[in-house]
Amino acid sequence: MLVAQAVRLVWAAARRELILTLALQVVSSLALAIEVLVARRLFSAFLQIGHGGSAGGVAFPLVAMTAALAFGSFTSTAINELQRILGELVTKHASGEVLDVAVAADLLAFETPSFHDRLQRAQMHGSTRPLQMVTGLVSVARGLLSAAGVGAALLFIQPLFLLLVVAAYVPVWFAATRASRVSYKRYVEMTEKDRRRLYLQGVLTRKEEAKEIRTFDLGGFFRSRWDDLYDWRIDQLRHLMRTRIKLGIAGSAIMSFLTAAAVAFLVWLVSSHRISIAGAGAAAAALMLLGGQLQSVAGGAAQLFDSSLFIGDFNSFVASMPRMVAHSHGGGGTPPERFRTLRAEEVYFTYPSNNAPSLRGATMEIHEGEVVALVGENGSGKTTLAKVLAGLYRPGGGKVLWDGTDTAGFDPHLWREKVAVLFQDYVRYLLSAKENIGAGRWQRFSDQAGIEEAATRAGVSELFSTMPAGYDSLLGPEFLGGVDISGGQWQRVALARAFFRDAPFIILDEPTASLDPRSEAELFSNIRTLFQGRTTLFISHRFSSVRSADRIYVLSGGRVVEGGSHEELMSLGGLYAELFTLQAEAYLGGGRPIVTRD
Repeated sequence: MLVAQAVRLVWAAARRELILTLALQVVSSLALAIEVLVARRLFSAFLQIGHGGSAGGVAFPLVAMTAALAFGSFTSTAINELQRILGELVTKHASGEVLDVAVAADLLAFETPSFHDRLQRAQMHGSTRPLQMVTGLVSVARGLLSAAGVGAALLFIQPLFLLLVVAAYVPVWFAATRASRVSYKRYVEMTEKDRRRLYLQGVLTRKEEAKEIRTFDLGGFFRSRWDDLYDWRIDQLRHLMRTRIKLGIAGSAIMSFLTAAAVAFLVWLVSSHRISIAGAGAAAAALMLLGGQLQSVAGGAAQLFDSSLFIGDFNSFVASMPRMVAHSHGGGGTPPERFRTLRAEEVYFTYPSNNAPSLRGATMEIHEGEVVALVGENGSGKTTLAKVLAGLYRPGGGKVLWDGTDTAGFDPHLWREKVAVLFQDYVRYLLSAKENIGAGRWQRFSDQAGIEEAATRAGVSELFSTMPAGYDSLLGPEFLGGVDISGGQWQRVALARAFFRDAPFIILDEPTASLDPRSEAELFSNIRTLFQGRTTLFISHRFSSVRSADRIYVLSGGRVVEGGSHEELMSLGGLYAELFTLQAEAYLGGGRPIVTRD
């Protein structure tokens, strides 16, 4: 079953190359069978010369042997080259399927450790195992077809040889499959710690962490952790190696005994004159050829079976796509082009890795064209609520209503089409400036005028005008020719991406975290003009920035505890007034600033 899945994967990825490879294998096996039979005739011709016969009888079998050897060499070379292309095609197909699942998976899946374990195994083995699987498949096909050809020739000489040699490789097959199962189990057990090791490797090599690694001299600390995890991995592999060696020795010992029995049987046949010297020579050559082909079959089958176990894991991950797609968590309805009222009603939400809910019955309302702010202390649930309103998370309880219609009935993809989000941990794409902005609505990527307008509204157009390649300039220093820009400039690029999306509902999560005070004040003073005709929800820990909002909601412990304008909340004298006053006093020199981020 597992091998069949592996073969289906190869067939789906490169059926033409697979058919051509197998066809060449058939031709190669026929050439090998001809070599054995011609060799027998050639031995007979040599023996006749030794007994006074003519040398002319050697000419035809010698020419035939030369042609068969040359043809066999050609087909072997062609098969090896085809195998390279076949492996790349299968790797591309398998890796593409993993990418499809990762992109289609609901965002909540990325909050689940088991998903990351499965994703890593699928990525790792989806890129390496298909090539090994192709190698094993080709080896098995080559070995079986060649063994069939040699075996057919051996049947003419002595059928019992065929039975003995085939029986000799059965224990090798059993030992190899057992070793493969042991390997698969061990690698699955190692997945989580392998992920930790690769994470630490990334920490030590990525630009994002490089400054802090050097500031706190953390290189040795993280390196020692990496060493510990790698040493643990090597210990596991050593234990696995000992198990595989024991299984291999057992299989090889039985194989050697049966092979020796076949050779002893041949000696007995020659000594009892039951087979001619020419026949014995051809049989010996056939035994050697058949043994080599069966060894190839055993090795290839073991490699194929070993890879198929991991491919089975890969197929399981790919088959889970329907359950992971966000669309499966909701209906297929289409939301209206715009909403008049968006309401979160008693919304609950709990992350898979947490026991305590992040949202505990949060209720708030946004009207079309309003500028609404979310504020609160660290961990109050602001960003989580914003993601629920953006359609990235489904409520665990309660409802999100779009003009009174439960959004659970919407196609999440179509829902998110109506939303533009600028996250506080926005992505810095190491692409051109045009691609960074155009990613906001990639279907309109050719709209150069729209991209330039978005850059102008975000205040970043002048930056690109100073670059030699303009909007085609590569951002980030990691690739040759890339331009390094500041954190504030990166944030403006991300803001331009949100502008270019041209969605009716805009969510800005700490949109000025990397901006200087002047730029921040300019953005908030112009926010109504910049997002004219759209509904805007923004999250900020700077209370001076939110006072101009139409309505401010205050979150605490996953609940909306206050709501109203700045003046209303200040007169209420609740949590908002307390936090605003503390922050104002800090800026005026009366204390230490309070930073309240999710």
